[in-house]
Amino acid sequence: MIADGEIVGGDLARTQPSSLDLTISDEIYKMKGVFLPRAGESISDLLQEGSLFPWDLGKPLECQGIYLIRLRETLALRPTVYARTNNKSSTGRVNLQARVLADGVPRFDALPRGYHGSLWLLVIPRSFSVKLSAGDALNQIRFFNAESTLSRTELEALYAYDALLHTENGIHIAREHVELDDRGGVTLTVDLEQPIVGYKCRPHGGTVLDFRSTDHDPLDFFEPIPRPKNGHVILRRDEFFILSTLECIRVPPAFACEMVAYDPSKGEFRSHYAGFIDPGFGYGRSGEIPAAPLVLEVLLQDNDVILRHGQPVCQVAYERLAEPATRVYGVGETGSHYTLQRGPRLSKHFRTIPDWDATSWNLHSPTHLRPRT
Repeated sequence: MIADGEIVGGDLARTQPSSLDLTISDEIYKMKGVFLPRAGESISDLLQEGSLFPWDLGKPLECQGIYLIRLRETLALRPTVYARTNNKSSTGRVNLQARVLADGVPRFDALPRGYHGSLWLLVIPRSFSVKLSAGDALNQIRFFNAESTLSRTELEALYAYDALLHTENGIHIAREHVELDDRGGVTLTVDLEQPIVGYKCRPHGGTVLDFRSTDHDPLDFFEPIPRPKNGHVILRRDEFFILSTLECIRVPPAFACEMVAYDPSKGEFRSHYAGFIDPGFGYGRSGEIPAAPLVLEVLLQDNDVILRHGQPVCQVAYERLAEPATRVYGVGETGSHYTLQRGPRLSKHFRTIPDWDATSWNLHSPTHLRPRT
């Protein structure tokens, strides 16, 4: 598609097993609010009434500010091809909302069949200020020429062939213990029995996260949540949490996954962003990589929620690729910070604290969860 001119400005070095990273330019505007174009309206036209002023990318994006950034890539898709976009894991895990807008498309993160035009990114740092640089990748794009989500019948057959869910110890979870729905979704539950069950973001407008740094102190941004003695944690409205699933998943190379928000009719839990899971995650090429849990990025916008161990929290939908991926997640050059994640894991921007467990923290210290000396 890059060679044929369907993706203009696309970088082969930014290709993933079944997606392409989208990169930001240095053209950025601070906006009055969030908006969507009407059919036929270009983003450039809307900037005349929706923008406050151009922004200098040399300055951090302010916490809770709303920014519109032109992406380097433009599209000239053939009539049969359409696309969807998702936040990258490292973007979602720092509560940096980033959604794609396109000329004349009145919805986020979706490009219609045959789309020709520019791409823009609406970016909102929700918890702390963020320093970005031209060329940073916040989103990824996937291309389709047909509906690829497996039906329930197809998913049943795939599970019978290769159990998709495992326990933390690598034991297959029998089909009768797995909840599937008629939309082809696989239900996953939350793990609250680890020493550290998750992290709560510490919102602070004066704290700046440099998106290219990998050496931030996690305690400047997050509080660890130790295993609750009463078996549940309370998630407060408008607070951001990192949690993980109890089940470990496998994604064979001929498939990919999308994490979708849990059905609200079954509870008030909301997953933060829909996430994309590459072929080979928790699998490798032929099953050599152990199944891995998924990390949940959670932002509650309705009511406070009491979350208990094993409670359903999200669903994943499996998608069939046009052909098995030749490069798979976690193998060779596609190795990732999240390949062997176990339990909740922060983004690659933070240095690892080796002994980060419930026994290492003074939970009642006025210095707020700093390690004991």
